[in-house]
Amino acid sequence: MVCIEKIYSVSALVGTGKCNGNCNFCAGKYLRRDARENPIYYKNLEAAIKLSARYGGWSLSLTSSGEPTMEPESVTKALEVYDKCAKQGAYFPNVNLFTNGIFLGDKDFCREYLGKWRTLGLTNIALSVHSVDENEQARAYNLESYPKFEEIRDNVSEHGLGLRATLLLRKNGVDNARRYENSVKKLIEKKIENITSWPIGNPDGTRNEYTPSRWGLFSIRLWLKRNAKLCHGHSWGGGVYDYKGNILRITDYVTKHDPGKDFVRQLVVFQDGTVAYSWIREGALCMK
Repeated sequence: MVCIEKIYSVSALVGTGKCNGNCNFCAGKYLRRDARENPIYYKNLEAAIKLSARYGGWSLSLTSSGEPTMEPESVTKALEVYDKCAKQGAYFPNVNLFTNGIFLGDKDFCREYLGKWRTLGLTNIALSVHSVDENEQARAYNLESYPKFEEIRDNVSEHGLGLRATLLLRKNGVDNARRYENSVKKLIEKKIENITSWPIGNPDGTRNEYTPSRWGLFSIRLWLKRNAKLCHGHSWGGGVYDYKGNILRITDYVTKHDPGKDFVRQLVVFQDGTVAYSWIREGALCMK
């Protein structure tokens, strides 16, 4: 075992796992058994933020085992913890809220919460995209309809927040270079110019029936190599690319903690208050 030199980020699950979507391939369902209010959660979230900041962390991501905007007060409370930490010096330049975006087509919802969250330190909305066609996006969530991406973009930017797309790589969806290129170009046309992608899989990082083929994933990486300029690689795999002045990032869905490495990709704060060095808890506990 070696000494940790860097803890890049913190991912915090908020709320109790409620969701307004019903994805067949949901990776968060297995976490919902532990998704309940726990007094130690906010204490450990504060500790994780401060620990990561001490080791050079640069990003906080708020997510859920469901949809975080279903429980906006939980998002607010988590951001209040971060705001306290930031005022004490544990500041991150990137604070992201990962969401399916269903509520972000509602101007009233956005006016009630987005400005408040920005004042507490939120910098970006990370929008999960299964398809750049809203009808197909609705089907992915098993909904009748989905808001226009342009409406979401305008509602988010009105409150001074950045909008990023999490373009999810899924079998029979965006699963090869041609579909990836088409999706990237359409998102950029919609002025969504910061796009992260990773393949859907099991919570332990293994493949499942929704994971694109190995050839499909290879073709996407090959397209990036041929058409975009690598800005920097990630220690855990993948990297960030410049594509005609737009940011494309590709990474793995999860990274299993390796105690032999001198870095931690992220500290994960689970709803029961457990903090682990990975989404895979076994062999990766940090505090409880």
